[in-house]
Amino acid sequence: MPSSNKSPSRSEQKQITRRKLLDATIDILADEGLAGVTLGKVAERTGLSRGICNFHFNTKDQLMLEAFRMLYLEHEQAWRNILSDLNQSPASRLRNLIVTLLNPPIADHKKLTVWMAFWGLTPHRQTYLEMSKKIDREYEAEVEGLLRQLAQGDETINGMSLQAIAVALTAMIDGFWVNYLIAPGYLVPNDAVKACLAFLASFFPTIFSEVGPQ
Repeated sequence: MPSSNKSPSRSEQKQITRRKLLDATIDILADEGLAGVTLGKVAERTGLSRGICNFHFNTKDQLMLEAFRMLYLEHEQAWRNILSDLNQSPASRLRNLIVTLLNPPIADHKKLTVWMAFWGLTPHRQTYLEMSKKIDREYEAEVEGLLRQLAQGDETINGMSLQAIAVALTAMIDGFWVNYLIAPGYLVPNDAVKACLAFLASFFPTIFSEVGPQ
């Protein structure tokens, strides 16, 4: 019988090669830091020629930007999929969001180094702000919307607005990412998840418990 396998198209092969280069960039950044990333090293790490690397990315900055963009889109797709799942209750969606964002593959050590590079260095931070401002506000607004469904008409709980609670929760998740990098293994993801749920339980004690909403 004829084989059902077929070679990837030119477009598919281009995307495969591009992904290899971006993955190699993330690996080098995690191993050697920002200064260690060069087009030559990325090409060498993938076993591809420097010419192929230059064909896809003209500069190191473009390579870094596309690596971050790839991870940012992965993060965006994850939270959008979870928060839009109408088969789950608002409380379950919030818990699923916390669990997903605080565990691999989203909270992967190598990937987090890219996030830190864009948060920590002034030129990259400005790029991050320009790229993500609108989407980050949508993310916080979606979390706030779920909190509003749980609040049963209250706009302020324990002296905090629902918007402030939403922003604080997303900031906690970002903070745990930083902790994962600067103190590897000191705080395990399961405890980070419990801390976020305890924060929510301080506003919604009948909905969230130590083990999270069911």
